[in-house]
Amino acid sequence: MPVLPWTRLADPEPGRDYVVLASRLPLRRYRNIPAFLHASRAVRAQLAATKGVLGYSLDAKPIAKTFWTLSAWEDEETLRRFSQADPHWSQITDIRPYMLASTFVQWTVAGSELPPKWTDARRRVAASWA
Repeated sequence: MPVLPWTRLADPEPGRDYVVLASRLPLRRYRNIPAFLHASRAVRAQLAATKGVLGYSLDAKPIAKTFWTLSAWEDEETLRRFSQADPHWSQITDIRPYMLASTFVQWTVAGSELPPKWTDARRRVAASWA
């Protein structure tokens, strides 16, 4: 399954710093994939309506039962508010029993470096396991 291309929701200011979040979300079983995809649709709709998100991408690896997200935010507060709001909060609560341990990595980049690169995000996630 190909990477969902970067969806740009706002234009970054080249000299300003932004927060980037990468996540690795492994599922327990193949039968959990439809529930995860359903949840991700609701979360993507929330992303599109959220002020302060610059863009996002999703990389689905269904054979590996693993999904990756990559997003850019104006600041940590905007990211925190999004993650604690519905539908994100309720969808995550619903699918958490289907998940193995997830990995989240956050860093800061200049607006001129957006969108972030998947190779950098995967490297940072892998480094967090070491």
